[in-house]
Amino acid sequence: MKMHKELNVKNLVLKNAKVWNGKSFEDRKEVSFEQGKGLATEEFDCNGALVMPALFGLGVDFMEPLRDDVYTFADGLDALHRGGFCGALYESAANPIDDADKLSAMKFRVNSPDLEYNFANRFDIKFLGAYSKGFGSDSLAEMMELAEDESVAGFGDGGEAIPSTRFIRLAMEYGKMTGKRFFFQPMDKSLRKHGCVHEGAYSDMLGMKGIPRIAETIAAHTVLEMARFLQVPVHFKQVTCGETLDLVREARKKGIDVTCDVGLYHLLLDDSCLETLDSAYHILPPIRSAADREALWKGIEDGTVNAISVNHTPVLGQDTEVNFEDSVPGALSLEIALPAIWKELSSRVGEARAIELLSLAPAKLVGAKSAFDANTQKMTNIVILDPNKPHEVSKKDFAGHVSNSPLLGKTLPSSILATFVSGVWTKL
Repeated sequence: MKMHKELNVKNLVLKNAKVWNGKSFEDRKEVSFEQGKGLATEEFDCNGALVMPALFGLGVDFMEPLRDDVYTFADGLDALHRGGFCGALYESAANPIDDADKLSAMKFRVNSPDLEYNFANRFDIKFLGAYSKGFGSDSLAEMMELAEDESVAGFGDGGEAIPSTRFIRLAMEYGKMTGKRFFFQPMDKSLRKHGCVHEGAYSDMLGMKGIPRIAETIAAHTVLEMARFLQVPVHFKQVTCGETLDLVREARKKGIDVTCDVGLYHLLLDDSCLETLDSAYHILPPIRSAADREALWKGIEDGTVNAISVNHTPVLGQDTEVNFEDSVPGALSLEIALPAIWKELSSRVGEARAIELLSLAPAKLVGAKSAFDANTQKMTNIVILDPNKPHEVSKKDFAGHVSNSPLLGKTLPSSILATFVSGVWTKL
């Protein structure tokens, strides 16, 4: 996919397209997206491709400023544009947003006019504030101060294992006053220990340190009990097993306000991939068994799962070209998420539910503007997908200078043809 850096705002006319109308795709000989009078007009023949609302990304980390040697905001915003995303929920493990000054610095970088691709203000970026200083367990973050900014969607853990039950209680009691949701990646610290893969047949066969399912379920149960006791809304990030989804189902019956998402790669892969010993599959939380993968799909089908997250985590090549257990976990996904998941997702749950999971629900969850206006029945930002055009993933598909993805070199069933976000037309 070669980027055509035509970043001037244009009007757009699409021909021979299947356009999303809120319920289904309808054949349209021509459809226009007006940005203003006097602007140039771009025409594009879709040849029957799907025109759908742009996506909203959950689980996004661009690493800057602490690790701008790995990735930058310019790289991340470029990746959003390539993948057809109009916004994202940003949480950086290396850069905890635990006070107002750090939030201001992040917002300045995201909206800086000197970004390489000049995507400033083109995306709806929401932030997860940290509930503790440095994602540690010594002191609480300035949650009340952070919550005053509408760009803060809630408070998160930075992917760190839950430190202690007492500290979580203190954090949630204090954070309750903000009315914001708490976002947890449920993981018991002592049970995770030094594990890097799912604890199961493949970890035993390969002699790798495993992370058992109960590391997730015990932590999830603790959070849910605290949420029930304190009446605080919570969200589970990147659930990996059916037992956790069972806990979510039971919690909702008790009136607990809990939402959850599952990760892209946890839906696409299972731990049989570990046989290759390829560190590209080193993802946390770990990719689990085929039975777990199917349980996640069942959660999507029955409505337990609210959204699909991308878990976009850049890693330097030198940190992946080592033994699996010594490698740094993480995978890129923004640029390839839609063509990777659309075919299976839409066939399992239908097109409307697929768009809800990838675009509408993630945006609603964090209070972002939807790419589809339910009142006018019109799309404000779009991505054009050919569902039947295979695409082989190569390094040039990815923004920045890293390309850590388990799908590198693999052939995806679909292809993104173009995106139109905030009036910026990008052909791929």
